[in-house]
Amino acid sequence: MNFEITAIRYQMPGKNFEEKTQNAQEFVAHLPIPSTVYLKREPDNIYSPNAIAVYYQNYNKIGYVSENYTKEIQRVFPQEQSSTTIVKAKVISKVGYITLTADVDIPKECLLPPEPYKRRIDPSPFDISMPFMEEENKIELVTSLLLPRDFKDEDAEELIRLSEHYCAQISLTLCDVDCKNTSRILNKLKDFTSNHTAISSSTKKKLENLCHKIQNLVANIHREEDRNKIYETHLYRMKKFFSNEKDGFFKRYDDNYLKSPLNLAETDVIKSEINRLTAWLDKVPRGIFHSHNLRKKDIAPQMRYLHLSRREMYDIMGTELVVLRLKEQLYQNELIENLESYTEQQNAVSDEVFIPDDCRDAINKVMKTTFTLPNKVVKISRNQIVKAAYVIDLTTNVQVAMLMAIGMEVKAIRPGVKCIDFIRALIGIGVLKYSDEKALKNMADGMNKKLHGGKQKGKTVPPLPPKHLQWKGIDRNIGEDIFKAMTTE
Repeated sequence: MNFEITAIRYQMPGKNFEEKTQNAQEFVAHLPIPSTVYLKREPDNIYSPNAIAVYYQNYNKIGYVSENYTKEIQRVFPQEQSSTTIVKAKVISKVGYITLTADVDIPKECLLPPEPYKRRIDPSPFDISMPFMEEENKIELVTSLLLPRDFKDEDAEELIRLSEHYCAQISLTLCDVDCKNTSRILNKLKDFTSNHTAISSSTKKKLENLCHKIQNLVANIHREEDRNKIYETHLYRMKKFFSNEKDGFFKRYDDNYLKSPLNLAETDVIKSEINRLTAWLDKVPRGIFHSHNLRKKDIAPQMRYLHLSRREMYDIMGTELVVLRLKEQLYQNELIENLESYTEQQNAVSDEVFIPDDCRDAINKVMKTTFTLPNKVVKISRNQIVKAAYVIDLTTNVQVAMLMAIGMEVKAIRPGVKCIDFIRALIGIGVLKYSDEKALKNMADGMNKKLHGGKQKGKTVPPLPPKHLQWKGIDRNIGEDIFKAMTTE
C-alpha cells in the first residue's frame, strides 16, 4: 500500500517557518531511496486520533502519514487501540521538495505486539487527550526494535547502536514497563556477549561497557536519591511540555474546564476543579495522595510499585501538575483578596493609630519610589513591600529581616539602610504597629543577627546570603514567597 509522508517541515529544527522549510528540503534531497522508516500510531494526537507518526534514523520523527491515507494505513495495525505497536515501511520516492511516497506491506509486520493490560486506576479525570512527550515515543520505538529481534553476529553493531539510543532516553522515566524492559535488554546484551564468541574483542568491549551502563540505570531506579531526581525531572519536563501557549495541555485544559485563561478564572471555579481532581488522586491505590503528610520522597516508589502503564503514569503526574498550577493561582487570588481587605482595614483605622513623625520620615529615607524588574517592568516600591509583608509573620524578627533582604535584592530599598530604619518605614506605611523604642531596638537586634550573622545560644550563625536563591531549607521557601509577592501584581 502506497502513501504520502507529509508535515516534514514541522519536525525539522529552525527558528521560523522559512528555516524549517529549508531544512526539510535539504533532508528530503539527501534522503536515500529506498529508506526504511517506522510507523507509530498517536491516538492521543490533539489534531487527529487517527494520526500515524513516521520515524527514521536515530528514531527521530520526520513527519506523519498524510491524513488522506491514515484510515487505510490503520488496517496494517492490530485492532487494539495500542500506540506501542511499530510497523515498518519503505520510502520509495520523492514528491516535490518536502513530501515523500512510501510503501507498507500487507499483511502487517508487527515487531512487538502489545500485551493485554488491565487498567489499575480510575479512568483519566480529563476528557481531553494528554499526549506523550517525544522522548517517550522514542523509548517505545527503540524498545520495539530491540527486544523481539534475534540478533546475529553481523548485527552486533546495530544491537549496540540501538542499546545506546535506549540508554540515552531511559534515564528520563520511571514507567513500570520501561523498568522491566531495561532489565530485559540488559539480559539480552549479556546473552549476546556470552553466546556470540566470534565477535571482535572491540565489539565485545563495547557490549560489556553497555552492560555496565545499563546496570547503573537499573540501580538508579531503586536508589532513593536518583529515583526521586528522575521523578522531579520528569515532572519538570512534563510541565514545560504542557505549557505550550498555542496547543499545550494546560491551554486546552483551561479552555475546556475553566472556560477562560487561568489568571481570569473565577476563584469558585478553581476551587471546584481542585476538589474534583484531588478527589480523583485520592482514589489512587497505596495512599499516595490520601494524606498530605506523605513525604515527597515516598511518592516515586509508591507509584513505581503500582506497576502502572505509561498512560496511567501520565494521568497521575499530569493531574498532579494541574492541581499544583490551580493551587498557585488560588493562592494568588486569595492573596490579592486578603491584601485588599487588609488595606481597607488599615485605611479604616489609620487616623486612630499613632505613627511617630520619624517613622513617616523613614519611608522616603528607606524606600525608593519605584524599582525595575529584569523584564523592564516598573513596580511601586511601597505597594510591593506592603504586599510582600502580608505573606510573612511580622512578629518574627528573622522573617522581617528576610523581607528587608529581598527588598534590597530587587532594589526597592536604598543601599546601606539600617534595620531599625527599615522597621520605622514599615510602621510609617502601616504594616507594623508602633509600641515603643525598646521594642524597635529588640526587633532590629534580631534582624541584624539574621542578616549579618553572630552568636546565638553559643553557636555562630552565618550571615544570610544576598540572593534568596542561595538560601536553604525553610528560609528558601519563605524567601520564594516573599520574592514572588514583591515582583508580581
